[in-house]
Amino acid sequence: MLSLGQWSSARCSVKDFHEAGYTNWTIKHAFFADMGGFFIKPLENDLPSFPLDAKQLYILVKDKYLEYPNLKEEEIEDRNKSGGLARLFTIAQALWFTLNCIFRFAQGIFVTTLEITTLSFILAFLITSYCWYHKPMDVNRPITLQLNTSVATIRNNHQVPGTKWYETPFDYLSRDQGFLARFWRYYMQILHYMHIPMATRPKRRPYDRIPSHNFLNADARSEMIAAPTIVFFSALYLIAWNSHFPTAMEQLLWRIASVTTLAYALIGAPLSAYFQKTMFRAELSQERTQAMLNHKPKGRIGRLASKLRNIDPERDPQLEIPLRALIPVSFLCGIYCVGRGFILTEDLIGLRSLPESAFQTISWSKYVPHL
Repeated sequence: MLSLGQWSSARCSVKDFHEAGYTNWTIKHAFFADMGGFFIKPLENDLPSFPLDAKQLYILVKDKYLEYPNLKEEEIEDRNKSGGLARLFTIAQALWFTLNCIFRFAQGIFVTTLEITTLSFILAFLITSYCWYHKPMDVNRPITLQLNTSVATIRNNHQVPGTKWYETPFDYLSRDQGFLARFWRYYMQILHYMHIPMATRPKRRPYDRIPSHNFLNADARSEMIAAPTIVFFSALYLIAWNSHFPTAMEQLLWRIASVTTLAYALIGAPLSAYFQKTMFRAELSQERTQAMLNHKPKGRIGRLASKLRNIDPERDPQLEIPLRALIPVSFLCGIYCVGRGFILTEDLIGLRSLPESAFQTISWSKYVPHL
């Protein structure tokens, strides 16, 4: 979903720029922007340069606060670490492994649960590679653009003069913290508090880079790809339903974990749609945001509930999650994590007792005749 959201954002950016008359803006430009490839230099001396994402850049260019960056694709490729050959080699290895597993199944050769799990990750990898095909590997040297109007004036013209900003002064232009994005940020923050962060966070305000783990909202096309992919990813573990396990208990636990994983995938999409429609809004009004900032909960339980709803260090109101959504979703996520944890554990401990056929190789002569 992370890669699909970024791919969706890039395609929407291309559509917006093309409709505005900038037809040389490509999906590679959009990815470059969302990675923090464009910085702006404010007129205010006390405000350092900060990055713009693709949507923020589009709005500022459309409103004539910024000149369109007439950048060629070749210049973007020159500014990032090229890894096309490495990517192609990795995809070839993944496809070769998949082909081997298919032929092992066809010849009745035992396939371990570790190999089945690897197949599921290959599926996710191939979808990610497709979504990120035009995405630069990295941004070495961002491009700095000069604003022709002060940041304060732009914010005033957009009727947000007094609203506090949390990432950059222009974060309000692309703040769309939907259901999945909020929960992603929430659980990432929990991992940070546990000192096991999955990614580093910018420490400077305004941000001096765009975090690579940003969870961007996916459009309908991306969700149509995500839904069957997630279901198929989860269903792959059912292949080992009648497979050999060291003990009967491990086989039973594998079946329970596989069904739990698949059930989570099946109910995830409708549950997400329900909460998004009933409890979340893409944008908060200025009055509502200010009311949330000024609200002081009463009593110990009220203060605890307030802290649970929003664990962001800056108390960003856009990241608040209602408890009636947080509690059931966290419960389901906990069950899912236990199931996934068992699957990954069994992948390793199950190697202690394998049937003889697990060590057999494929008889390629059945498929590739000798010349």
